[in-house]
Amino acid sequence: MAAKRKKTDDESIEAIDLITLLTPPSAAGCYEVEIQRPLPGEEFDLLKAAADLPDVPEPAQLRSLPAANAIRKPSSTLNQLPASDKPSPQQSEQEIENLLTGLRKPRQPTRLQPLPDIADDSLTRIAAEIAQCQKCDLCKTRNKTVPGAGPDRVRLVFIGEAPGGDEDATGIPFVGRAGQHLDKILAAAGFKREEVFICNILKCRPPENRDPTLSEMISCTPYLQRQLRLLKPALIACLGNVAVKFVIGPESPGITRIHGQWFNSIFDIPTMAMYHPSFLLRSQGREKGSPNWQMWQDIQALKQRYDSL
Repeated sequence: MAAKRKKTDDESIEAIDLITLLTPPSAAGCYEVEIQRPLPGEEFDLLKAAADLPDVPEPAQLRSLPAANAIRKPSSTLNQLPASDKPSPQQSEQEIENLLTGLRKPRQPTRLQPLPDIADDSLTRIAAEIAQCQKCDLCKTRNKTVPGAGPDRVRLVFIGEAPGGDEDATGIPFVGRAGQHLDKILAAAGFKREEVFICNILKCRPPENRDPTLSEMISCTPYLQRQLRLLKPALIACLGNVAVKFVIGPESPGITRIHGQWFNSIFDIPTMAMYHPSFLLRSQGREKGSPNWQMWQDIQALKQRYDSL
């Protein structure tokens, strides 16, 4: 009887399901697998990887724009912006496709005022102006403003809707549980967070993390316009339904229908609609077709276009 062959080290390495890797934990810091370097670019099903990959760098190592405001007492909650995540049942498939076709075409921005020329404008100057901003009532409830984080010139900008509690406390975007999950996804796709710029439409946290109002987003948009003018990105990734409907267009169907697709934005920059990481935190599914699975397909498509620039 032949002796039983001993497994090699490579054969002993456990296959890590990438969906398990990218599925958010039930509590912060409870990921079973930590990653830093990009994972191999094989098919989505199974990937061979060592179980002792190093940790992702802490957000504190990122370059963040300065932001400081005195702590103030919160005021009453403002009216919420109505949200519709799914297309109306009355809309036929052809009507929806016609809408999407129109959103993909170059068009004149309809909601943006022309920016004046500002001599010696810079991200630092914009951050300082944001810290003193009193254009809306959010200045009465914020702790710190959150202008954005990243280098002075980038090819890709991620835009969310508004800061949350952790961001309001630190002045740095996407540092809470949702931000940690976004870091995992970026690293798995081969992005380095320090090579992209990450920000929100609003630079102050809405009370109780409610949705931004349209008037608040319009008040903050000139800051975002100036940031994009300086950053000169080739691509935008828009995170979440509220941001998508503002940056791509209010007539766009919900994020569940158009995620992973490219559109022209009000900034006249090619923009991909993507799930917000906070939504992925609420969606623990890991099967094919689940939001986490879809997000992995979308981030790979984004990386492919990014690498082709």
